[in-house]
Amino acid sequence: MIKVLLIDDHLMFLDGLELLLKRTGNYEVVGKATDPLHVIDFLTSTAVDIVLADIQMPGVDGIDLLKRIQSRFPKIKVVMISMHEGDEFVQEIMALGGYGFLPKSMDSTKMVQELDKVCAGQKVFPKRQKKVAQSQHFSERELQILRLLAKGKNSYEIAGELFITLNTVKTHRRNMLRKLNASNTSQLLKIGFDNNLI
Repeated sequence: MIKVLLIDDHLMFLDGLELLLKRTGNYEVVGKATDPLHVIDFLTSTAVDIVLADIQMPGVDGIDLLKRIQSRFPKIKVVMISMHEGDEFVQEIMALGGYGFLPKSMDSTKMVQELDKVCAGQKVFPKRQKKVAQSQHFSERELQILRLLAKGKNSYEIAGELFITLNTVKTHRRNMLRKLNASNTSQLLKIGFDNNLI
């Protein structure tokens, strides 16, 4: 039996995913967590083969959680899931050693098939879409954040000024880096200035 830990802040989704995996007869859900802050302690005391974790959760960003798991438990295969089907996180997940990215909207049969591939040592990521690095694809919120970055504001200050969470700011920053194919904030701002976004 493949031992799985499920992490998501929506309990109903966790219950549905647990039922789906149990029906296969190949997976045993050894834990369900709605609070990612306690996951490392759980993994210290419980054997787990695969972690299925939502990317966007309160408290700890899914990407940060992936980093922590990989540094402490490199043999555990981590697959990130999300309600968003875009590939803004895919490169980062791959670079950090994650085993896959699956949208929550995926057909249940297909999701099990993808997990079977992970068990076999394969990585499951969506096929790369053509990268569109054009300014017109920035949302109004992304432009607000970009302009505040140009004023020297950090993520904490931006979150406070726009009345949004820190994780939301981080998500928008990642999206902008991806859209402009920039590797850091300095490049992001330079491209932003060059394209008259700021």
